[in-house]
Amino acid sequence: MSTENTTQNFEASIEKIYQQYRHRQLANQLDEIAETIEETILQQILAEEFLETELEIDSEAKKAVSEAQELLKNGDFETLGERLADVEAKVEDQKRQISNEIHEVRISMRSRVKGIMRLNERVERVSKVKLEAIRELLSDWDWKGQVYREEEYDFETLKERAAEYGEDMRRYFEECREQIFGPYEGTPMEPIVDRLLSDDRLSLDELSDEQIVQLRESDLVDHVELTLS
Repeated sequence: MSTENTTQNFEASIEKIYQQYRHRQLANQLDEIAETIEETILQQILAEEFLETELEIDSEAKKAVSEAQELLKNGDFETLGERLADVEAKVEDQKRQISNEIHEVRISMRSRVKGIMRLNERVERVSKVKLEAIRELLSDWDWKGQVYREEEYDFETLKERAAEYGEDMRRYFEECREQIFGPYEGTPMEPIVDRLLSDDRLSLDELSDEQIVQLRESDLVDHVELTLS
């Protein structure tokens, strides 16, 4: 075999190895992108159930991932390489948008839960375990352990788990809210308790005579700090 043929064979071998490496890189990158859109969808489902908010993921991002996966399946690595950066940008944009929207709602609800916890320290009506579980989820948003519970799973199962977890946590919140707030609903005490949940100071001149009487007769009388103005 001539030196020229040996060199050509070596170069061809190197090129083949490079292409194989490049293909693995593209496949791994696409796997990461697909995982990101999957987790974004699961967060959307969980948040809609738990936080009772409406979120929308751009269908174009989902479509772009599906098309990229089809290119990989068909071995069209050249086209995949050309499109992957755009696919990743679309998915990351949706992840950022959904995460920001969820964060805003979480902050608002967490403030409410902290108010319930403060009031519960005074009247002790609500399960502290449930309240702490709700507070932790709102603070840390550490939901994966409740959804990815097994090594083998399909996406439909994950979506069902995300929905169930969100429903359970919402039910806990409603139960706690009802237990702490329910006895005062429809009474002159309702706005007072609502202010307490917001950690607002109450001014004596803001209360009606009826509210003052009911406050004195309630289990909150020893726990409410009134200011003169």
